[in-house]
Amino acid sequence: MADPQQTPAPNEAERGGSTRWTCQTCGAAANMDYCGVCGERRLSSRDLSVLALLGQVFESITNVDGRAFRSFRALLLQPGELTLAFLEGRRKQYLAPFQVFLIANVVFFFLQSLLGFQALSNTFASHVEKQVYSPRALRIAAERLEKVGLTREAYEPVFDSAVDVNAKALVVLLVPPCALLAWLISLGRGRPGGVHWVFALHFLAFWLLVFSALAPLLAPILGISLALAGLSERWLDPIASWLLMGLSAVWVYRAFGRVYGGGFARRLLGAAFIAFLIPVIRVYRLAVFLFTLYTTT
Repeated sequence: MADPQQTPAPNEAERGGSTRWTCQTCGAAANMDYCGVCGERRLSSRDLSVLALLGQVFESITNVDGRAFRSFRALLLQPGELTLAFLEGRRKQYLAPFQVFLIANVVFFFLQSLLGFQALSNTFASHVEKQVYSPRALRIAAERLEKVGLTREAYEPVFDSAVDVNAKALVVLLVPPCALLAWLISLGRGRPGGVHWVFALHFLAFWLLVFSALAPLLAPILGISLALAGLSERWLDPIASWLLMGLSAVWVYRAFGRVYGGGFARRLLGAAFIAFLIPVIRVYRLAVFLFTLYTTT
């Protein structure tokens, strides 16, 4: 037989009366609908109905979706708002910074795989033929493959299938240098150290979304434009990258002013953040290449 203190009569729980009950979570005695120690709510007969369960499912989905919608709308249309909200303690209405970054990361790599474009997870051929560091990468790869007794033709498919996974796992390595850059540019503004990390997470989330959404759209438009102008297709990637970087610079300019304050000069310096990001991305690509090479041979 159930303990009447632990499971109140349905009519008592539903009335929200002050009948004394024992919290099943922490064991504390309570006389209100919620436990004063741990916050557990008193069980009601309605909680175990199918309709109540469906209501809980709907509430959980709408709460998450509502916060996600507000978070990404603010991320894209109100640069710096998410970081400022975190700084000021307005956090309940938005997703946590790392959640925003993680979702953007998943979207980026999903669309990259679906649409076939590459920004961070380059193929083996791209690493050893089309990057600034390609001569060194080719030499390192040749030495490694000779040591393990593999030919390039046999190894390339292995590398290309593994590099996507590694690029997803290692993209978090971009956060520390971006946080360091934000700190250096904002010296003297008196912001706590954690703000720079949050700013870096939000910026990278924006950057990943921009590249995943706009890069596939820009490619055909620029391809047609270059063909009409009689220019080689080798200009396609550089032009698209600089256009997207320019858009990112505008975002940083506005976000930096909102989060760190300052006049035009300091905001412009903040926009220069993007120029420092280019070598950071190159180092990241090389790190992904080396990690994939040495973990798959």
